[in-house]
Amino acid sequence: VAPQCTGSSGSNAEYGKQWYQRRVRGPSHRPFPALQASAMTVIFLALTVGLALASEFTSYTPATPTVVLERSHSAEIYVNPDDVPDGTDRLMIQAMEISDLTGNEWEAGYTFAYNSELPTFYYPELNEASYHKFRVKYGNGDGWTGYSSATSYSHAISTRYIVERIARNWAMAKDFCLQLGHRLAVISSSHENELVEELMQEHGIETAWIGLYDTHYGDDNPNTTWTWVDSTPYKFSNFEKGASDSASTLDTSVVAVNEVGEWETHSPDEKMSFICEKGRAEVSSETEAKESMRERDFSH
Repeated sequence: VAPQCTGSSGSNAEYGKQWYQRRVRGPSHRPFPALQASAMTVIFLALTVGLALASEFTSYTPATPTVVLERSHSAEIYVNPDDVPDGTDRLMIQAMEISDLTGNEWEAGYTFAYNSELPTFYYPELNEASYHKFRVKYGNGDGWTGYSSATSYSHAISTRYIVERIARNWAMAKDFCLQLGHRLAVISSSHENELVEELMQEHGIETAWIGLYDTHYGDDNPNTTWTWVDSTPYKFSNFEKGASDSASTLDTSVVAVNEVGEWETHSPDEKMSFICEKGRAEVSSETEAKESMRERDFSH
């Protein structure tokens, strides 16, 4: 029974409120301490698990994607759905242009929405004259994974090299390629040399001109200075054993590749098949040696 109190109505109301709080609601109307602690624990655990999952995702390293096919200006890239972490909603694919004189840098790449039912992606705007590598990373609301390792070299070979069977001397072969908007083949690595070798064997050709020549064949310098027709730095070579590749003479001033991938020195007057390559145009400025070689009488 609530105690009775005499006095003003205001005093009675205040006294009744205080009695109710002490007897009915208890000394405090804050949540129970144990319940409050439990809620904080749940929130802490949820945050911890979320951070752990996010850290696990961003530290993940994807498997290397598969280049299904490279066309003249695009590539078909396959990503194995079993490799993609749960929660992935996007991915980025980057390409590296191997024959790029700027230093083989990764492009900015393209971001694609991810759907496990559609694991094939098409990378656009590739340079048809170059080899490429590709890599991939996955993303979601927590960020991005690391990048995968790069794929092996890829190229639309049928669009890079053209074998011309009609025998021409070196200068005529060079000019013929230019008329097509191409150049005599430039070989800058063992990988490219292997591709040319395979192409030679496929077409049954024993020797064919490539775009390497000696700039000093017509002057008084006794030593060779091997130069590619497009001024690509001369760093790789594969001359056959015993080839005359150091003494500068007219009879050994230009280079052909044989069916086993070895390079031979020849006179530019000889006539043989040749390989054109889609690539950068030759430099417009020419040395006197190149002018001299162009203007020689090769009609015989």
